[in-house]
Amino acid sequence: MKNEFNSQLVSVLRYKIGIHEFEHWIYENDFLLEEELGKDLYFKLINLNYKSKYVFEDLETLLITILEYSSIEEFRIQDTLNRLVYIEEDFISSCREIYREYCDGFSFLRMIALKYIVYDYDFQLENAENRNEFIQGRHEYVEEGKRFLNFFNNGKIKIIGEQDYIDLRSIEERIEEKYWT
Repeated sequence: MKNEFNSQLVSVLRYKIGIHEFEHWIYENDFLLEEELGKDLYFKLINLNYKSKYVFEDLETLLITILEYSSIEEFRIQDTLNRLVYIEEDFISSCREIYREYCDGFSFLRMIALKYIVYDYDFQLENAENRNEFIQGRHEYVEEGKRFLNFFNNGKIKIIGEQDYIDLRSIEERIEEKYWT
């Protein structure tokens, strides 16, 4: 149940399933969810007004808490890194998102972002030949993505808010700082 449960929550945050579909899923799995979440969190989940136009903001905050992320930004970056590493068909879109996050101030993503933009300035990856060449180097991006997921898992990088993070890595672990500075 835990994997299905987490998958549903992540699907909402990724906009893969709608609010009303999620609400329906909650009521179909009420006993299991209450057991999984505990009474307090379950009550907060079922007590949301799913008809409100502002429900997503409230739901997002609650789902981030349930999934044990410190912020939506932390979820977004870790989710993008996970898609980069584990979902091959999301490779290019994940690189694009990492580039946007880098431009928004998450400078630890520098190596992936700048290697990517060399290939995709002016949407060069729309060309099949360029895309195939870029995809052949996927393993480098995957290894860098795994490295960052490890830093998140070990608490060495913490997202503390919008465009704000704490980097507790050693100088030796900050290899991206040696490139393009």
